[in-house]
Amino acid sequence: MNESDVFCDVRTNSSGCVNRTGSSFSPMDVASFMHIFPTVYGVLCSVGVLANSLVIYAVATCKKKMVSDIYVLNLAVADLLFLLVMPFNIHQLVRDRQWVFGNFMCKAVVVVDVSNQFTTVGIVTVLCIDRYIAIVHPTSENRTIQWTIVINLLVWVGSFLLTIPVMIYAKVISEKHMNVCMMYLDSPKDMYWYTLYQSTLGFIVPLIIISTFYSLTLYHVFRSIRRVKRKQSVWAKRATKMVLMVIALFLLCWSPYHVIQVINLSIQHPTSIFIYAYNISICLSYSHSCINPLMLLIFAQNYRERLCHRRDLRSSHTTMSKTTVKTEGGSSVSPDTTHRCTVI
Repeated sequence: MNESDVFCDVRTNSSGCVNRTGSSFSPMDVASFMHIFPTVYGVLCSVGVLANSLVIYAVATCKKKMVSDIYVLNLAVADLLFLLVMPFNIHQLVRDRQWVFGNFMCKAVVVVDVSNQFTTVGIVTVLCIDRYIAIVHPTSENRTIQWTIVINLLVWVGSFLLTIPVMIYAKVISEKHMNVCMMYLDSPKDMYWYTLYQSTLGFIVPLIIISTFYSLTLYHVFRSIRRVKRKQSVWAKRATKMVLMVIALFLLCWSPYHVIQVINLSIQHPTSIFIYAYNISICLSYSHSCINPLMLLIFAQNYRERLCHRRDLRSSHTTMSKTTVKTEGGSSVSPDTTHRCTVI
């Protein structure tokens, strides 16, 4: 963030910047309001790390992985990496924005933070496209584990490249006898172009793609629901419902942030209500990394079963390995106890 004469951006420094020429809010009220965020972020970080770790474990320990598992795994890894650097942001808030970790760590933390935005939206977007292909073109030969890994690698590389402006502008600057880590945008014009860049590539374009492909998917499901077998219809509706939840959560957590970022460009004298809304929208965007894995663990039956039945499968395998079944030829075989993993 910059500390120019305008209220400014970037998620990593949630204390925000304010207009110096005529603000209409009480500094004491804002300072008191900001004191609750270290605790909130600490809870989100702790719960998020645990939830994402469980999702990663559930996917990694599955022998027969599905295409959707690869997307879920990458989404959980992206969220976990972001949550692991969140303590640096919490420390800065606790120290009243004082940064003590040096310029390199400042750039690294900001890059991971902003990269998480692009990676998350990228994975959600390609996941929506994958759901369209899986339901509308189920015989497609391109929907393989290998191809899915390549797609996710491209999302990671693309997200890293999109953070190049962040590498340039993120720095530690001296302000009021203390060091502050921020996105230093020299003028309102720079802030305008960066906000446009971030919102267009990180939200508007993906939102158009997601809306288009999900509408086509729903259209196909409802049109063909009478023509397919009931079992196939149930599978399609369940899979579509799960991806809809992922998309809805993404929109709920990220829409307020990007809307307020755009509104911020036209505000010269921010009110206290706007300051509160601005910081709450940042907190809501942070919460996506925590709520997303919790949603998968609570509502995605296959991931819950992998965690809950892991110990049962081990004990079941030990017990059943001692049991034999007679065949016509008089030989004996042990029953297959391999746990089959299902798609979302």
